Amino acid sequence: MKLTIFSSQIKVFVEGLFAMNQDLAKFREHIRDFLIQIREFAGENTFDLFLDQKEEEIRQATLEKRKRQENVPGVLNPHEREDNMDG
Repeated sequence: MKLTIFSSQIKVFVEGLFAMNQDLAKFREHIRDFLIQIREFAGENTFDLFLDQKEEEIRQATLEKRKRQENVPGVLNPHEREDNMDG
């Protein structure tokens, strides 16, 4: 029974690789979903599969925070500002 389910998952995975090879975001998500299924089947932790996505979210949040801080005079040290007119 488990082998039948697993082989159908592999079939869907391979078909998805060919169907989603033009969209990098969907392609990566498809691969990650398959890896999660495999690791859950084996009883392993899946946290590291989302690590790159979390890092990107943190980077975006940091950039947005920096932009907001740059728009408020006095929040940042003048030497930290990118639009510093010293040079």
